Amino acid sequence: MRHFEYFLFENFDAEREENHPGNPRRILNRQADAILSRIADFPPHTCPSPLLRKEFSAEAVNQLLESGALRETGGILLYDAPIFLEEDTPALRTFSQTSAAPLAELLWKQKAALWDCAGQLQNGFDPPSNLYHILCGMILDGLLFDHLSRLGAVSVSRPHASGLDYLSVIYQDCGSPQAFSNGLLCSYNRLTDGRTSLQSFGDANGDRFDFYRFFRLREQGPLPDRYAEAGGLLSRLPKGNEKQAILSQTRALLLTGTCGRLCLDLLELFGYAKAGRICVPVYSDRDLPIIRRLENLAAEILLDPLAQTLLAAPRELGLTASLHGVSPGEIANELYHILFGGINETLADLGLVAPPPDRPGEGRYWQCIEWQGAP
Repeated sequence: MRHFEYFLFENFDAEREENHPGNPRRILNRQADAILSRIADFPPHTCPSPLLRKEFSAEAVNQLLESGALRETGGILLYDAPIFLEEDTPALRTFSQTSAAPLAELLWKQKAALWDCAGQLQNGFDPPSNLYHILCGMILDGLLFDHLSRLGAVSVSRPHASGLDYLSVIYQDCGSPQAFSNGLLCSYNRLTDGRTSLQSFGDANGDRFDFYRFFRLREQGPLPDRYAEAGGLLSRLPKGNEKQAILSQTRALLLTGTCGRLCLDLLELFGYAKAGRICVPVYSDRDLPIIRRLENLAAEILLDPLAQTLLAAPRELGLTASLHGVSPGEIANELYHILFGGINETLADLGLVAPPPDRPGEGRYWQCIEWQGAP
């Protein structure tokens, strides 16, 4: 039997909807592995729904239908979300190797303009460090999605019957396709309240020691030993309001230079502060004009070639998801993650952006803070 990893792009408040019966996190997990694996045994458009309902129960199959992982047509079960099997690895590797580097070269040729613009930021960090967060993170993993969506190159939304809006992506849990889901610089972790974000950006090839990961692990059960000190500090904050306390105290530190000792200890423990001061790049309202100029410059350089690449790729690569008739825009959304992750790797190799350190057991990442309320 194959096993899978499930990635979700949620256009809803994951914390508020944690107990929603249609929350995909309650459905897309190891219990779904057997059904998805069984469908892979059949050539596309030949897996009989009655057989799988008999093998796994109608309820289990219906859950995957309702979550959007599957669809049923004429008694046949098909994948209905981007799913990448081991067999897809050669096509994904070719796509990444042949597409990412030429696009990164287009940005490299505009190094002087990009560095000049990023050099206007006054946060104490050099252009390569700021470009890592702004170009690799904010722009390539965010702002450009809106441009690509308007061009019809990617899908960024999918409302489900449950009333929740999300996209799901499924990778077979084995070394080859996981290199694209975990190994590239295309993964954000964010602890945010909409006004302030304590975040890191890098690969997913490890277990980050960061706020977001800490809270996710705490929701799942007993914390690993390496979080013992953080857990002890957190237990002294108002129960149920710990995240807001940390984020509001972070704002206080940014505004006044001081905050509560307990929150400062947590910020220092997780690497956002040192010796009582913030020690990572900070981006606020006053930086938006520069960020927008960088966004416009990146779009001018990359948008058209990116869109053309993504419009053609789902049809040309012959992926499992395409053979099952999964939406090309949803497939392209994940292909874009592979593409811009490869672009980011090349930009780090070239030195246009600061390459993140490889932290043993955690993967590669840099941290920063975004907030609204510049002094």
